[in-house]
Amino acid sequence: MKSKLICNPLVKSIIFLGMLISTDAYSALTILAETREGLIYIDQSTVEKTASTQKVEITQDFHEMQTLGMHEYLSSRSWYEIDCTGKKLRQIRTEIFPQNMAMGGILQENSQAQTWIKSEQGKLQSLVWSALCGKP
Repeated sequence: MKSKLICNPLVKSIIFLGMLISTDAYSALTILAETREGLIYIDQSTVEKTASTQKVEITQDFHEMQTLGMHEYLSSRSWYEIDCTGKKLRQIRTEIFPQNMAMGGILQENSQAQTWIKSEQGKLQSLVWSALCGKP
């Protein structure tokens, strides 16, 4: 026997809307790379372009627990500012989370912009630069 609550069209609409909202948050995330350590996602919906730079959000999920200070975490979310012409980038914000997909509440955050580095100075940096600017 079906529940009267589930048969209610309003309840069905609310359930459907909830499903759309929950999947929409991750729909812009695409896998940028898979490494031994985990997965790196780029959120195309966060790309902000100015005359000389672009900004983008990157989420990194780890297969094994990571440690930073007193915090153990499985996910980090970072924002990068990229200079395509100068072939350089810098991390401008980082957050760490106890669960994958940046879930479980922010454990720690750092809003201090790092110094500019060449895109070839690290695998992650090279991946981020290439995703927005093309091949080095």
